[in-house]
Amino acid sequence: MEHFILMSALRQRGSLPKELIPAELKKVISVINRLHKKHFITNLDMVMPFEFQGITNSLLGSLEMIFDIEECLIENNLDFKLKHVLYHDTIETVQSKHSAYERLGFGLIDARQRLDLIKKTDSRFLIATNNEKVSLYLNNLFLIYEDYLDSWKLKDYEYVKAFLNHLNYKEVAELFDINVSSGWRREKTLKMKQYYTIKEMILGGTE
Repeated sequence: MEHFILMSALRQRGSLPKELIPAELKKVISVINRLHKKHFITNLDMVMPFEFQGITNSLLGSLEMIFDIEECLIENNLDFKLKHVLYHDTIETVQSKHSAYERLGFGLIDARQRLDLIKKTDSRFLIATNNEKVSLYLNNLFLIYEDYLDSWKLKDYEYVKAFLNHLNYKEVAELFDINVSSGWRREKTLKMKQYYTIKEMILGGTE
């Protein structure tokens, strides 16, 4: 049985008091569990105060899940960053549930090792599929995705949320009572079109 292990952990907390973060993470994963119900073998769940994990059945669904987690932080004005590891594992046909659970345990250990690895780097995303070329391609794209995502500051989130809700720059200008040219400049400065494009490229990289 093919499956993907998603492990995520706090990278930096920004302005939010550290003691409030676990409760906010629980709210986020509750939303994601509901949105992506069909993609889960095991729902996202907190495993430590600042870490959560889950097991999914789809690479495409898992990547969409990562996007939704990141955008959920923005939607809720949460000023902290996460690191994510997506690890592809396979349980071959086995004779007993014990063997399956044993293999799953090894997969969780492998994913944990990769999460510990990226905690020591500046990267926020690590994708490990069973195809080396696909993994390299996705990780390179995620470097670009991360650059756009992390260029947004908390003060930008209200505008980013409007664009993420599929408003065009004219509608954003009307919403925030600014002139149309200012709405256009906001879209350009936030690089929203580039953000949408890199997401499409990442999802296209699974085909």
